[in-house]
Amino acid sequence: MKGLATLLIASVLMSLTAMAGPLEMSFGVGPSATSLGSLNASVGVFNTLIEHLNETFDAHPDVSGTVGTLSSLTSGLTFRAAERYWLTGWFALGGAVEYFSTSTGTLGRYEGVGASIIDVALDVTAVNATLGGSLTFLDAGLRLAIDAGIGYHYVISNSAVTFEVPVEYPGTISGVPPAHAGRYTGDTFGFELGLSLYYPVASWFSLGASVSYRSATVDAVADNAGTELDFDGDGVPEPIDLDGISVRLTLSFNIDLSLNGEKE
Repeated sequence: MKGLATLLIASVLMSLTAMAGPLEMSFGVGPSATSLGSLNASVGVFNTLIEHLNETFDAHPDVSGTVGTLSSLTSGLTFRAAERYWLTGWFALGGAVEYFSTSTGTLGRYEGVGASIIDVALDVTAVNATLGGSLTFLDAGLRLAIDAGIGYHYVISNSAVTFEVPVEYPGTISGVPPAHAGRYTGDTFGFELGLSLYYPVASWFSLGASVSYRSATVDAVADNAGTELDFDGDGVPEPIDLDGISVRLTLSFNIDLSLNGEKE
């Protein structure tokens, strides 16, 4: 019986290998626009305070200096490595790993009786692992496919805030963010939907481009102590909204897995 089972398993494995189609490995890079809506709203809070202080001390005789505003967290480069196994000539299953990062910050000071430092820094890095399929619906020299998948998203955010208001400020200013510094992490699941276009340069190599939309939100990111990121200090932790669009240029390499060396 043991010998028969071994023979059956060997036969199945040989049959699957003989039926195997090409394995496609691809590498892509391009810009990615990401919402990060709550964090960008917090960036707006900082910019409103900074612009107000700049206007106030621009006309103040005893204080000099100005501080630049923060840029929005909207775009960055994305890098992607993917692998697809073509079950047929028009349908493939596969997976991908993608890296995206964006950051913002400002550093400046006001000089009065003493130096008042404003130092704000924030970065967001997302590493995504996606499993899904590709369906080719046009193959006429150029190949056009629709891609869909489910992804796991792991987010790392580093945040540091020092926001010192000169004592010369007339009156009381509200909404000043408290100082903090930390590394925060979180994760979630989401989905991705896109289109990919490929031009076969050779039987083993293709040039391509893709555009994809993703939807995923991390409700909150927290440090090792469980403290959640509250970038602007309003008492409400910011969710990390990863919704956005990525555009990539892609290099693809085909590996024939069939025993007879013929691609399906």
